[in-house]
Amino acid sequence: MDKKLKNITLAAIALAWGACATPSLYAQQESPDLLVDIMNRLDAVEAENRELRGKVEEAGHELKGLKQRMETLNADIDYRLSNPESGGAGAPLPSGTGAPAVGALGGAGEGKETTPALNSTPSASSGSDEYERARALLEQGDYEAAERAFAAFVAAHPKDENAATAQYWLGVTFFVRNQHDKAVAAFAKGYKVYPKSKKAPDMLQKLSKSLAALDRKADACTTLDQLSGDFPKFHTKEVAADRKNLGCK
Repeated sequence: MDKKLKNITLAAIALAWGACATPSLYAQQESPDLLVDIMNRLDAVEAENRELRGKVEEAGHELKGLKQRMETLNADIDYRLSNPESGGAGAPLPSGTGAPAVGALGGAGEGKETTPALNSTPSASSGSDEYERARALLEQGDYEAAERAFAAFVAAHPKDENAATAQYWLGVTFFVRNQHDKAVAAFAKGYKVYPKSKKAPDMLQKLSKSLAALDRKADACTTLDQLSGDFPKFHTKEVAADRKNLGCK
């Protein structure tokens, strides 16, 4: 009886061991396919991650460009709304460009300027043609090209009737792109060379804003003092507001 029980026990142990060993054997046989499947899935995940990173980077570039355009537009709108004397408070923006109308950037002392005709008249002077081309570039929002055109015009025609205005718009091309150090140089030079021009008060006003943007508050306040002293009837409301914001004495 004991021998029979012993045989049954050994048989049960053998069956149990076989049941445990069989899955391990199957797992060893199927492991290559399982590893291949896992590697394929990892490759798919990595490919998806690369695609997502590319889309994120692309969206980042688009957002950066949009931010720059919005900063430029906001600067021009802020100037237009805060300068009722300029006559540009209600000037519309040109459709399809996202750039402000040049008339909206105009300041005291300058009347409304029309978009230059595509075909210049035969009697138009070379200097006038160059100025109008520069103005057209500015109106189109091509500030880099306008910068080069205005700089070339002022260099070639420093005594032209439009030279002071061209120097002012040259400064504006820097101002709207937040290149305030270059704007300071352009407006300061414009006021020094053309202190009696119709754009002189506008140059001082923009010079003060450019200095303030560079955190040169004392110099900005001094420029506002000069503006009020030399041209007491121009930019009066904005000068008062700027004094308050800058904490001028």
